[in-house]
Amino acid sequence: MFVTIFNRVVVVVIALLILAGSVLTSLVASGAITADILLYFEAQLQAVAEATGSTAIIIIVISVLVALAMLVILIIEFNTLREPRPLLVSSTEDGSVTIDLNSICVLAEKTASLIHNVQHVKCYTKETSGGLIISCRPSVLLGTNLVEVGTELQSSIKESVEELTGLSVAHVNIKIKYQPVEARRLAVR
Repeated sequence: MFVTIFNRVVVVVIALLILAGSVLTSLVASGAITADILLYFEAQLQAVAEATGSTAIIIIVISVLVALAMLVILIIEFNTLREPRPLLVSSTEDGSVTIDLNSICVLAEKTASLIHNVQHVKCYTKETSGGLIISCRPSVLLGTNLVEVGTELQSSIKESVEELTGLSVAHVNIKIKYQPVEARRLAVR
């Protein structure tokens, strides 16, 4: 784990340095700043500042491409940091069983979609010390009893997730909206 974090820090630092260097190079080549901005690299930057015509354009284009590549690397590095860690379902001497938070969302969404008058649903899951918090946003047909559907959604999702994963569900939050439909598609009681 420490090696992985160390490697990521090294990649980010190197990408930032290369990004800064490419931005400075393109600014010097375009004449926006002078070559004496960095004491240690003044000679190299002076050669860039003296470039004219197609050489200056090539230097600027390459610098911009390198800067864009470093931005992509940084975005990838920071996006992978936000991936939630898998949840531990069980652990024995033979190994462990984990589940991804996104899979909990898929299970909650499938469970919700089986409930009468629920048209579309999107769920989000968050792990807390008291258990999972599952938030769902279903659309239901106009005329659906929201109290009944909300209660059924909460109990069905909680029961399904706890039964199939063994994980504790602290809360199931439901934010229902009516689906805009034509009058002939009203919910039937």
